[in-house]
Amino acid sequence: MRTSNPVFNSSTYQEAPSWMGALSSAQSKPKTMSVQGTAWKTLYLLAITIVTAAFSFNMYRNNPGLIMPTMIGSLIGGLVASIIMLKKPQISSFVVPIFAFSEGLFVAAISVAIVFYSPLASKVGGDTAAYTMIGQAAGLSLAITGAMLFGYASGVLRLGNFATKVVGVMVAGVMFYYLASFIVNMIFGAGTIPRVDYMDGPIGIGFSIFVVVLASIMLLLDFRFIDDGVQRGLPKYYEWIGAFGILTTVVWLYIEILKLLAKLKSE
Repeated sequence: MRTSNPVFNSSTYQEAPSWMGALSSAQSKPKTMSVQGTAWKTLYLLAITIVTAAFSFNMYRNNPGLIMPTMIGSLIGGLVASIIMLKKPQISSFVVPIFAFSEGLFVAAISVAIVFYSPLASKVGGDTAAYTMIGQAAGLSLAITGAMLFGYASGVLRLGNFATKVVGVMVAGVMFYYLASFIVNMIFGAGTIPRVDYMDGPIGIGFSIFVVVLASIMLLLDFRFIDDGVQRGLPKYYEWIGAFGILTTVVWLYIEILKLLAKLKSE
């Protein structure tokens, strides 16, 4: 008996192999980058970093001689990881988790250095105050990240091409200052290049506020990279690169907030 429903007529069944073949072909295509996939990978990397930092914190507290080698090793490791990801993005899934582990060691080392051994350490207080400040910095970093993500997703916070270039130049300038002062002071002695980021007072606080704002804005560039990657249909392994960018920025934001809190407490 014939039916007026086109889904069940004979011609539909005869054409079924063609659309089933197309579906099979689509399913065999490589998966592409997604916002959800990047978000899960970011959470995974953050978990690795936080757990590693928590378990290694006392190691640096009891052995401050390990702080400098760890910081130098992490800088080198981060550079190597970046180069590998640019050259071989297909293996990012192996490189980035190792980088997150390295970042955990770095976070623990620099946290101990700031609250116990830096020029700001005398203003922080005892162990309890130091641990509280570290927790506050971590919480504020995650809160700012969430707020910037909400602002970007809602369309309220977006950067134009010119603003993106300006932010990129400022970030490069701050990173160059940090790296140059670190290397020069290590070779020629502390104080050769003043470290404004470790100074208290109006100038030091103003600089820290500027860098915290800059790091927060940098998150928008990370989100934009992910958004553009999804729209362009980049391969799924680019999710690791997007997560890498967010992790790096969040760690930078945390360090700057920790310095700022120490300066504010000294006032």
